[in-house]
Amino acid sequence: MKIETIRHSLSHIMAAAVQELYPKTKFGIGPAVENGFYYDFDLPQSLSSEDLTKIEKKMRELIRQNIRFKKKIISKVEAEKIFKNQLYKLELIGELPGKKVGIYESEKFIDLCKGPHIKSTKQIPIDAFKLTKIAGAYWRGNEKRPMLTRIYGVAFKTKKELNEFLKRQEEAEKRDHRILGQKLEL
Repeated sequence: MKIETIRHSLSHIMAAAVQELYPKTKFGIGPAVENGFYYDFDLPQSLSSEDLTKIEKKMRELIRQNIRFKKKIISKVEAEKIFKNQLYKLELIGELPGKKVGIYESEKFIDLCKGPHIKSTKQIPIDAFKLTKIAGAYWRGNEKRPMLTRIYGVAFKTKKELNEFLKRQEEAEKRDHRILGQKLEL
């Protein structure tokens, strides 16, 4: 199993967790990236580090349920009905070429997506991922568009790899000249 596929699937699991915890959320996109994944959300409230912990806990609950990822190819008209209350998804559907689009279902969460994904959440190493930060991100990188909440996570094949990565990050932060400058009042 490719780690990129696991990371992409984790972005969907994170979105499913956010949907359960914050039902009025509007969803942007959620790709795999180097060392992890992210998802952009238009949330009804701002998030704190405590919320990250809550979302991560919900993700682990969902992973333990052995949720299957099911791919479907449907018409754009059908997709527009499914995502009728998701303005960002509707925008993406409108821009996709052709008359059909791919979606992935995982229990109650459905996302516009071409994949690939894992078969089920039992393929995710439950102790080898962590949500790391919250940031702002303009929809589609355009400052004239709405500011969304981007949640980042990191994921690896083993807990050992995750811990080594987190330790390297912590060491790098200690040597960050911006932080050192503030501490030394430079």
